[in-house]
Order: sequence, then C-alpha cells, then structure tokens
Amino acid sequence: MNEKACSTCHLIATGNVCPKCKTPTLSDDFSGLVIIFNPESSAIAKVMNIKEKGHYALKVR
Repeated sequence: MNEKACSTCHLIATGNVCPKCKTPTLSDDFSGLVIIFNPESSAIAKVMNIKEKGHYALKVR
C-alpha cells in the first residue's frame, strides 16, 4: 500500500487527493505516525488542531 500524507491537514491516505480536505497536496515524504481515536479528549489532537479521528503524520515535507 502506498500511503501518503496531506501537507495541509497531515491525514495519511492513499491516492492522489486528500479525502478529508480535498487538496491534491499529498506527499510520500513524511515522518511519525499518530492515531487519534478520540480527538475531543486528546492533548495531541488539540496541539495538532485535529477534529476527526484517523491516522496522521507528525511531520510532512
């Protein structure tokens, strides 16, 4: 599976367009992975400004 991270919202997805924010700015050059299950109570989600559960990259180049 060829996973890429969105340079706008950091969501990790497959394909060429981000399914969350619909931008075509996906990069295969990312590092770190955080899985958010409950964004309302997650300190990491608050810092990263994540409002939906999912797999996110910590850094996207």
